[in-house]
Amino acid sequence: MLNPRSATEVLSVSAADGTPLSVYRDAPARPRSDGATIVLVHGASVTADLWRLHTRHLTGLGFNVLRYDQRAHGRTPRGQAPLTIEQLADDLHHILRALVPTGPLVLAGHSLGALILQELAALHPQLLPRIRGIVLLSATAHGASVIPGHGPRALLLAAGRSLFALTCTYAPRAVDRLRRLLPDTHRYALTPRPGTGRHDGPPPCRHGVRHTPTADLAALWESLRRYEARHLPVLEQLGERLLLMAGADDQHIPATHTAQLADRLARSRLEILPRTTHALPIRHPALISARIAHLAAGPHPDSHLPKDPPFPNAPLSEQFH
Repeated sequence: MLNPRSATEVLSVSAADGTPLSVYRDAPARPRSDGATIVLVHGASVTADLWRLHTRHLTGLGFNVLRYDQRAHGRTPRGQAPLTIEQLADDLHHILRALVPTGPLVLAGHSLGALILQELAALHPQLLPRIRGIVLLSATAHGASVIPGHGPRALLLAAGRSLFALTCTYAPRAVDRLRRLLPDTHRYALTPRPGTGRHDGPPPCRHGVRHTPTADLAALWESLRRYEARHLPVLEQLGERLLLMAGADDQHIPATHTAQLADRLARSRLEILPRTTHALPIRHPALISARIAHLAAGPHPDSHLPKDPPFPNAPLSEQFH
């Protein structure tokens, strides 16, 4: 066991359209008196289970952690509102207002989750005085792209992604029929949403969108594709309290896209991790947890916080702006 087990409380917060958002509050066995509440925001096609190891690290250090299943993912239903980045940011704002109305915050998000945090800051700048830090993993200023890079392999991958996206957009019912034929264990299988019986945490990551019709996945992809970061000067006010991290081998949101965003946030910090793909949170949970913990501890972190774990075979490529 890495750390003492925390107690997970399963909660429900109503979004603006009445959709019940499934939220998981993890309380440490030995809480800190001065720590911020840490809020973890997952990306597309997974669940709050993405943050399982991070939560164990962080609660073991005495921090309270909130994580939740995004709309149309995991235990949170689709609801009636449009699947836009703005709506997902509003969902998060409702969670913060209901469960953490006061006190310091540290926010961390991966991929879609990073875009949601960027949108949250733009829509609710009044939160900035409470934010000790934000960690954006695999972030971008210009939305998702089917083109991961240059060269024949990248173009072939882009063609496959484009064909798949077009099929999901214009023939979602046909794709749904195929998904229902997949084994229940397949991450893209389409299965009926379970009842609201007792549960003690988020469903596994691989079950992120197994209850989500393809038409809704296509709407989510369109929102990702069209995303444009706005009001970046609001984020820029965080200075070095804003950390951007990316995998050098990310084929979904290339590290160059994250670097371009960092260039627009002059005082932010950027770390590019070598030999790391889009699965950045899964590959390096200890490192990411350490980064989050140092922000959550405030301007004078104590000696009980972990040292940065060693990175295998190569140093971090770290760039400070």
